[in-house]
Amino acid sequence: MEIQNSSTKTRVLIVEDELVIAEDLKDILEELGYEVCGIAISAREALAMIEEFNPDLALLDIHIKGGKDGIELAADINANYHLPFIIVSSYSDMQTLERAKGVHPYGYLVKPYNEREIFAGIEMALANFAKEQDRKGRSERSEDFVLKDSLFIRTNGMLVKLKFTDIIYFEADANYTQVYTRDKKYVIRSILKELESKLDPNRFARVHKSFLINLEEIESIQADAVQIAGKEIPISRNQYSWLLHQIKML
Repeated sequence: MEIQNSSTKTRVLIVEDELVIAEDLKDILEELGYEVCGIAISAREALAMIEEFNPDLALLDIHIKGGKDGIELAADINANYHLPFIIVSSYSDMQTLERAKGVHPYGYLVKPYNEREIFAGIEMALANFAKEQDRKGRSERSEDFVLKDSLFIRTNGMLVKLKFTDIIYFEADANYTQVYTRDKKYVIRSILKELESKLDPNRFARVHKSFLINLEEIESIQADAVQIAGKEIPISRNQYSWLLHQIKML
């Protein structure tokens, strides 16, 4: 049964490395009236397709090719995109579910699934995502704004001014970001990529997919991590050389 007309079709990205399963899922989705904008077999392919096709929703199988599984891919999506996703897996054990809960999916489908389960899962995910975005928009179009030496964030119904000199680092947390200062932690409704674009890159650097740090607060640097305010924060390999050069420039 076709549930959407061609002008309002929801664009779905499938992330599944078993192509027979992926093609079968594609057929089901198209029968339901969705548009499949791509099939990715790895996290790297999926991120490239998100950039290229801007899907409305992604179906992420946990076990995929490459160095990252579907849950690690979900963490990347949370840190960089406003994109709802549903985790798809053959497993429903507690360990897998706990890992999946940590990335806050908008749904969880256990194989083998049927057409009704897919339709219900997608529609619920889209509705919950739309409600979340609407609530965010009504609370404030921009959850934070930046001055020359400070960042204003909304917390407990009021705006709080945080001086850059007091901010140690930011950590991604699904569609939110945790802000660590010298004496307190705040949670703001903004993804790390949005914050990165607003802050001075000479002071704050994205050293890892989940961390944006205050360069002036670095205590020590190793090949795979930095020590900052007593916490060890991982560094992406391609950021290590850049970071050393950046430190010399400060």
